Amino acid sequence: MKKYSYTLLILLLSYLTSSAQISLKGQIVDAETGDKIPFASISTKDNRNTLSNEMGDFSIPVNELPAELIISHLSYGKSVLKLEENGDHIIRLKATPILLPEVRVGNYARELVSHAAQKLMQNFSLKFYGKAIYRQSTQINQQTSEWQEIIYATKSSNSRLEGTAVLKGRYAAQDAVYKFEDFSYYTKAYGLIDLDTNRHAVISLTGSDLYHYSIANLRKEGEREIAEIHFTNKLPAQANSKYGTVFIDTDTYDILKITFITHSDLGVKMKNKHPLWVMKMVNPKYEFEISFKDVAGGRSIEYLKVQYRVDYHLKKEILPIHVSSLTYLYETSTQAVTMNYERANAGGNDRDLIKKFAYDPEYWKRNTVIERTPEQNKAIQNLEGKGAFGNALGIKKN
Repeated sequence: MKKYSYTLLILLLSYLTSSAQISLKGQIVDAETGDKIPFASISTKDNRNTLSNEMGDFSIPVNELPAELIISHLSYGKSVLKLEENGDHIIRLKATPILLPEVRVGNYARELVSHAAQKLMQNFSLKFYGKAIYRQSTQINQQTSEWQEIIYATKSSNSRLEGTAVLKGRYAAQDAVYKFEDFSYYTKAYGLIDLDTNRHAVISLTGSDLYHYSIANLRKEGEREIAEIHFTNKLPAQANSKYGTVFIDTDTYDILKITFITHSDLGVKMKNKHPLWVMKMVNPKYEFEISFKDVAGGRSIEYLKVQYRVDYHLKKEILPIHVSSLTYLYETSTQAVTMNYERANAGGNDRDLIKKFAYDPEYWKRNTVIERTPEQNKAIQNLEGKGAFGNALGIKKN
């Protein structure tokens, strides 16, 4: 009888757990233009979080309906919506107003960056722990040749991803002129300030050593004022010169987001199918975007986005290459987790670590974290159809 009661209890708990999971789906668009809004933050009151994908689509589990969603985006502020029923919701956000930059005495932009850098240094010792999903796709001549997904355990600061440990992963590749084996290096190597000179820091501690700064726009979000500051290298011809935009809260000096571009060859490990004397890489362009979020106890990274574009010249043929990665951090807290976190390493071994995981397509269908776009799902199905996933890490030969 006890055994029967115990079994019944387990079944009941299983049913309650499964029935409690309602997946709310929707798309976030601009209320005026109808344009889809990518990378908006969506969260619930019980601290479930996700991002809208490149097409503005999202999916997030809730326990019951009606449910409140908190949606925030740097250009659209924060909205709280109450959804009464399930279904595909279209959520329209109004852009925050842009103010004319005020004339300020002195170099106001440089002073803001200097204050922001000092605040980062004051809180740099605070570390955050959690998980992240890393997605990478390679398109050559507009055809997907590589797909990679990794679930990491993460250690981060208010400035960068400090280290990762691979918990799960999958990789597939078709035969192509180029393969990118260590693209995840950029996610780990680039960030804001750092005390480790072996990694790349974008923000100068003084706000004047490396860059010219200028106020491009001021945004008003309720009582909060956000400065959009453009920066360019003082010596644009130097190695790894960068230019971009940093968004700073003018009251708290918090950095909300930074985007930057470099055209320098950053030297990630790649596999080239052709000898160097018959090919040439032309017009390289790296684009970085790092967004930050409030976490209990401080501010940490929300996501890192890295894109690489280049033209591959092979004799008379020109093949455009586009590599894109998105790393989204979730379940972030200050509670320390003891683990062997790998730091930025240009000869990193993420690909080797993935090999130990048998390919489990059902796992990846269940664990999306961020909704995949229809194009991404189509590319994955194509690679699966060719047997490209699995421990072989390439097309399986008959």
